[in-house]
Amino acid sequence: MSSITTIGTYAPTPGSRRRTLLTDLAAELHRIGAPALIAHSSTDHPVLYTVRDGRRVAVLAVEYGGTWWFIWGKENQVTADRPDLAARFLGGAKTAVTSLMDRRPRPRGSRAHLPAVA
Repeated sequence: MSSITTIGTYAPTPGSRRRTLLTDLAAELHRIGAPALIAHSSTDHPVLYTVRDGRRVAVLAVEYGGTWWFIWGKENQVTADRPDLAARFLGGAKTAVTSLMDRRPRPRGSRAHLPAVA
């Protein structure tokens, strides 16, 4: 007879899984010297911000087809099973921005000629 009693089961929410995956990725980014910041909201959709090629990049953790993925940009993705590989893709290039708070985003394209409003 077993002496272990199960009182209840814990089923992680998608939001807690996202937070765990993004925390693992942030740790890998910090390990290679890249900045990383996780923004938590009141919803279950945290976002990791880092710098790639001199620009701030938002990284999401999404589940698709039963597999979790890190996605960023228009078409970049790495399976969330490999946060080390995702960190190398994200933090591989040397960047001009060394901090996520160094400068504000600048308008691009047709909005670039509009004057700034303070």
